[in-house]
Amino acid sequence: MGRRGPIPVPTPQKKLEGNTGHRALNDDEPKPGPFNAAPPAHLDEVAVREWHLLVPILQRMRVLSEADYLMLATLCQAYSTMVEAQERLSKSGLLLKSPNSDYIQQSPLISIVNKNAELVLKLSREFGLTPASRSRLHAEGGSEKKGSGLLNGDWDKRAG
Repeated sequence: MGRRGPIPVPTPQKKLEGNTGHRALNDDEPKPGPFNAAPPAHLDEVAVREWHLLVPILQRMRVLSEADYLMLATLCQAYSTMVEAQERLSKSGLLLKSPNSDYIQQSPLISIVNKNAELVLKLSREFGLTPASRSRLHAEGGSEKKGSGLLNGDWDKRAG
């Protein structure tokens, strides 16, 4: 059986949010170093492009550390799998005819797209990549420079 209760909030995040619970903070929490890693060799081409898109964004947000290597790789590969399944689904259609009868059924690709979209969303929240998850954080050290990030054309890097 897994652990009960809500997932603990990391101490740095509690400090940024103002420790609203007013409980003692864990000053002995592990403090991973800065992130400086190349994408893992097992990632496919789309996942590597996503890696190179997300790393600078997450570094500017100051939420990426060396301990996030596996979760970032998982996020990138889940995104790639979702994209591939969606492309195949667009070609084959939502419904399939059963080979042994005239029974029409939903494409199994729909399940693959949905499961990977759910994983992408869950991991995106962990990294603060959704508007709601970002609104809970208050980064120290001033605001981000204008003209950087996705507003400056980074979305085009996904397609390329």
